[in-house]
Amino acid sequence: MSLRTRWLIAIVCAAVAITAVVIVVRSAGPEGAGSGGGTPQEEATAAAEANDEARTVISRDQTPHTTRIAAGEPLLAALRQGITGDVRARIAHGELTGPLQSVSCRAGARRGRRQPFACTVRSAGIPYPFLAVADEAAGTLTWCKEDPPAPGERSEVPISASCRA
Repeated sequence: MSLRTRWLIAIVCAAVAITAVVIVVRSAGPEGAGSGGGTPQEEATAAAEANDEARTVISRDQTPHTTRIAAGEPLLAALRQGITGDVRARIAHGELTGPLQSVSCRAGARRGRRQPFACTVRSAGIPYPFLAVADEAAGTLTWCKEDPPAPGERSEVPISASCRA
């Protein structure tokens, strides 16, 4: 076999091998073989489902909690007591990591009959913000755990109006 024939056979074999590799890579998709990558439509559907699930979890996490205010009961003490009970229940259900370390609240500027509060719960060294409103005329105290968006992002799940003054 001449040198020229050997070169020709080597080039044909290399071309066949390269073609086979290209076919395998293209059939595996842009993310590589076995990555679970689907069509753009499948990926968009999966992303939309994940976003819907995240909104549901955040909405549930931010659900308003309400308690009655006893006549003459100091608002801050009642609020701290209510949030403490809520957080202990969240820890017991695995929704927050314990132990609960502190609950601190500060009052905002009164708006009509509604007194707003901003609270911070510290549990397992992690601060969690809560918003609250006391409606003395109705005799209720309502609070929501706030799940703020990541820096630079806009929240898709606003806090309930019942927790804002």
